[in-house]
Amino acid sequence: MKKLFIKIGAVFFLLALLGISCKKLDETRPFDKFDELAVWSSKNNAMVFVNGAYAEVLNLYTNYVEDEVRTNNIIASNGDAFTRDQITRDDDYGFNQFSRIRRCNLIIEKAQTSNLTEAEKTELVGHGKFLRAMTYYWLARRFGRVVYVDRLLTESEENFSLPQTASIAETYTLLMKDINDAIAGLPETAPSGLASKAAAYALKSEVALQAAAYTGEASYYQQSIDAADAIIGSGKHALQADYEGIFNEKQRFSSEVILGYYRDKSNTVVSSIDWDMQRAIPNVNNDDLNLRGGTPLFKQDKVFENWGRYSPTQNLMDDYLAIDQADPTKAVKWDQTSQYQANITKRSSTYADSAVITGQGSINSVIYNNRDKRLAASIVYDSTAWYGELVTTNRNGNLHRLIKGSLNSDCCTQITNAFFRKGIYSNIAPRPFFNVNTDYHWVIFRLGRVYLNKAEALLRQGKIPEAVQTFNITREFHGGLPASTAVSAADAWTDYKRERRVELFKEKDYYWSLLRWGKYGGDANHGIAANGTIPELEEAPTFMEINANRNGYRVEVINFNQNDIRVFDETRRYLLPIQNSQIVRHGSLEQNPNW
Repeated sequence: MKKLFIKIGAVFFLLALLGISCKKLDETRPFDKFDELAVWSSKNNAMVFVNGAYAEVLNLYTNYVEDEVRTNNIIASNGDAFTRDQITRDDDYGFNQFSRIRRCNLIIEKAQTSNLTEAEKTELVGHGKFLRAMTYYWLARRFGRVVYVDRLLTESEENFSLPQTASIAETYTLLMKDINDAIAGLPETAPSGLASKAAAYALKSEVALQAAAYTGEASYYQQSIDAADAIIGSGKHALQADYEGIFNEKQRFSSEVILGYYRDKSNTVVSSIDWDMQRAIPNVNNDDLNLRGGTPLFKQDKVFENWGRYSPTQNLMDDYLAIDQADPTKAVKWDQTSQYQANITKRSSTYADSAVITGQGSINSVIYNNRDKRLAASIVYDSTAWYGELVTTNRNGNLHRLIKGSLNSDCCTQITNAFFRKGIYSNIAPRPFFNVNTDYHWVIFRLGRVYLNKAEALLRQGKIPEAVQTFNITREFHGGLPASTAVSAADAWTDYKRERRVELFKEKDYYWSLLRWGKYGGDANHGIAANGTIPELEEAPTFMEINANRNGYRVEVINFNQNDIRVFDETRRYLLPIQNSQIVRHGSLEQNPNW
């Protein structure tokens, strides 16, 4: 497979040559800055511009933790006003994407009027429409109604008095048209980093679910299934056994990946991957350990010297099931297994939860053995290896949450005694430091996600056995768990929601899926009526504390910087506010309800 890396310098040089800074929406004729004919005179020249557009648009889908921290999957040491619903209509949640949209429209219009071959025009237009659909999907999930621009604007439209879509339904109708056009125009195969037909089908399988939830149009479910089947049936993509490797250097070009955004170490350092690398890796050294009695000392001092700000929660870790040793055909919560009940005793305590070993083994062996394989592939927890070090997070561990003395730092604070393994490159030499070069990639679409999109559409169609069979594919293959045997719709939804949460953790999915399930209501949202509150978005985040001797533990609610406060106002939070300055600027926009 050909591999496409975004060479930032070359792309930016061309963008400068093209003069498309997009200071104004109507800058359509910067002929004093470049020879436009040269750009569109050959496919190779045009593809340099297209590659730059991919970098711009796919960047919306990077920063793995951004959407996840809006749920209790991840906690941020600097707090998060979003979870406390301290949101106002003056906040900027990204309504202004007109620069990106204009790049897409440039590709579409300039390709159509060029002297390229018809086949080349068709493919270029396919790329433009795919990228435009990706941009508007990003907007539609946030705002519902959008300003849909499907052409290069003229000077007479300089005042920005462009209409919104009349309804959310119209937004998704336009989105689907672009996706279908992209499917028709894109090639069967493409270099890594560019969309093929499969990428457009993957987008369609997911957009259809969101469209059905927000419009009530049930025909979208079959569109989602058909799109998923087009990928599955092609045989071009296969699930990857090394789940961890899909998200780091080991399997970065895995055939499971349908579309990824790739960065090359020639122009990328750890700090370039700020949210997903620098702020995910802690800052602890042997001086901290010597001062506070942390053990063991690091073999390579200062191997962890970044800005750790984000931590996975115990809430999330609880959803990685365990295989019951007494009945290996059954997977249950880790504290409901026969091995747990035989060896650990819960007791009354001043803490939210407390338990001690009263049988055989250690706390760790009982809690972490026989777990869903994706737990160890996704999260670093007590007594696991990381960057060649033995990481300990028990009460006197070398990466314990209080090893720096307190939780009073905006950065460099690990709140939950757990860290990310998923999405962290493990081969960074000599250590993952801010100015050290590294390759990196973000997975935008992959086959596992497509299977789950199909399963959800089948659940909504009431085809419970087929839906369970479909989500069992990732549960068994990636998780190593026995199949779900759910029969009722309620049980199937419970197992499906858990499966989607752990399979797609840190892939910018869970928040938007929770909203979608809340729109469905019923079995998809704890029996609550459609458009009701969403309990998961009000559940306080928790962490586990294992004692120094590893013969007991407790689970506590996090009380740090108001992070335990979770509010979800269902009267307005299914959409975000359009920034008020955009409403003033355009003059004709309507604000979303109750903002």
